Amino acid sequence: MRKLSAEDIKKLKERDELIFNGLENKKVFPYPSALFDALRPYDVGGFPASIMLFVNEMCNGKCYDRAMLMQLAFDNCQVVHADIESLRITAGEELAEHAFVETTDFGGGKTWVVDTSIGLIYEKEYFYEIEKPKVNRVFTKKQCMANPEVKDIIVSNFEEDKYALPMWLPSVEAAIKKSMHIGTLMYCEKVIEELEMFKKAIGYDVIRAEIDADLELMRTNPAKLDEKFGIVRDKYGNEVSRNGVPNPYYVSREEWDEEAAFLKCIEGNEKELQKYYAQKLKECAERAKKEDLKTDILAKKRLKEILKNPTANFYESHKSGLKSEKTATRNSSAEKDRDRG
Repeated sequence: MRKLSAEDIKKLKERDELIFNGLENKKVFPYPSALFDALRPYDVGGFPASIMLFVNEMCNGKCYDRAMLMQLAFDNCQVVHADIESLRITAGEELAEHAFVETTDFGGGKTWVVDTSIGLIYEKEYFYEIEKPKVNRVFTKKQCMANPEVKDIIVSNFEEDKYALPMWLPSVEAAIKKSMHIGTLMYCEKVIEELEMFKKAIGYDVIRAEIDADLELMRTNPAKLDEKFGIVRDKYGNEVSRNGVPNPYYVSREEWDEEAAFLKCIEGNEKELQKYYAQKLKECAERAKKEDLKTDILAKKRLKEILKNPTANFYESHKSGLKSEKTATRNSSAEKDRDRG
C-alpha cells in the first residue's frame, strides 16, 4: 500500500460514505442467503465456496480467482477486469486493476456488480459512479466456464481433496476469527453455521482420524500406504500410476537421461533448439486438447515465450529439470492477485 496523502484519505472516506448511503438507499446490498445455497456445491481444494467467498480474509487481495468462483452462482453474468478509483489511490496506477462480476440474475431489470473483495452487491450505475472503472477486459459466462481453473472446480473430487482438510481447515477457522476480531466479517453467524454444517456433513472428525492414520502409515510403512491407494512406483520412487490410471506427468529416468543427453548436444545451436521447443509445444498442445490438463495449457504459454529466443532461455528453462516442462508454471493468476484486488 502506498503512502496516502490527506487528499487520498479524504477521497477514501467519501467512497465509504457513498457505500453506507447506498446500503441505506437500497443501491448496495449484502449477500443474500440464496447465494450460500448456490455456491455450496462447489468444492475448492476440499472446501465449499459457500464459506470461502463469505470470509473477507479469504477474498480481499484475491479478486481474480474469487470473481471466477463467484460467477458459478449465476446464469447470466460476466467477469470484468477494470482499473478502479480506490485501488488507484491505495495501490497506484500499475496495480489499480480489480476483478468483479456483473449479473442480471438479481432481477429488477437491472445489472448488478458483485464485488468479492468487499462482499457487497451494487447497482451497476452506482458502483461505476463510486469506482469510475476503466474496463480492460470482459469475460462472458461461456469464457468463464471454459477457464481451466473453473473446470477443475466443477469436476473436483472431494475424496481426493479431503486429504488437505486438516491443513486447510485450521487456516480457514483462523481467517474467520481474524475477520471477526477486526470487524470485517459481515456474515459472521451465517459463516459459522455454514462451517459447522460442512464439518458435520463430511464427518470431519472421521476424516481427521483417517488422515492421521495414513500419515502414521506413511512414516512407518509407506509401501502399505501405496497399496491402499493403488500407487505403482518405479525403482526410483516416482509415481507411475494410481489405481491403474497412468500419471500424466511421469517421466522415466531413461527418458530423462536420454533427453538430457540430447539437449547437451544441441546446446547453443539456435536452429536445433528452435526445432526442439517447437516439438515440445506441439506435444503440450496435443496433451492439453486431449486431456484438458491445466498445467499443459500453462506449459504451452511458457514454451511460446521460449520459442522467441530459445538460446537465451535455455539455462533458465532447464535449471530445475525437464519435468518442469510438464508441470509448468501454476501461479499465473496468483501473480496477478499479489497486492491487488
